[in-house]
Amino acid sequence: MTIKEIIQRIQALYSKGVKSDDSRLNSRHIYSKLKTIRGRLLYERVNKKQFIANINYQVLPCVELVVAPITECPCIPPLGCCIYKTKYPLPKPLSGMNGHIIKSVTSLDGNIVFSELTWQDKKYKQFDKYTSQKPDYFISGEYLYVTAKNDTEVIRIEILLEDPVEGYNYPMYCPTVDDCLSVFDREFHLDNSMIDAAIELSVQELIAIFNQAQEDSSNNSKDNPEQTTK
Repeated sequence: MTIKEIIQRIQALYSKGVKSDDSRLNSRHIYSKLKTIRGRLLYERVNKKQFIANINYQVLPCVELVVAPITECPCIPPLGCCIYKTKYPLPKPLSGMNGHIIKSVTSLDGNIVFSELTWQDKKYKQFDKYTSQKPDYFISGEYLYVTAKNDTEVIRIEILLEDPVEGYNYPMYCPTVDDCLSVFDREFHLDNSMIDAAIELSVQELIAIFNQAQEDSSNNSKDNPEQTTK
């Protein structure tokens, strides 16, 4: 289901629940609430160690790399390799109790799979004769770093993002066929088993926000009556 279709469903239900001429919300306001609810539902599922369907993940198909400055590297790379970093900060991944959720980092054809390490593990991997030459990646700040051969320019990342729109807006090295589409015409990365719950919770919370604003406005009017002078 596209982002626009879900927003339209939320708006229709919200308008029925709020009897007011000024009740209509703009799409960005609705989407802001929707992505928060999506993150909450996925966070709960991750922390309960329940299955996360592929539709929830987003593929960044052609992520450009640049050579990382030596000051940002926890170790000297193996002979014939470099430590690269993503050219642009990654969109913020959704996190569970065990940290960010990245399903895979590979070469474009999938033949090279980079295994995740922590910054600390990376410092000591160079001393392990069995694994020091294996491709790997780690996250530092907003960037993803990989150890790879000197001719590596792009990678493919499959990741669970906090905001799907950030994934669609991420600058890719290779253009894609749907670059001309509005982000609201693209898929909302949430599997069908959770979409109805996301819509219902979004409507409930948006109506609650509206009612609270109306109550606050009413209270302010009572506290600050107009004073007239003759």
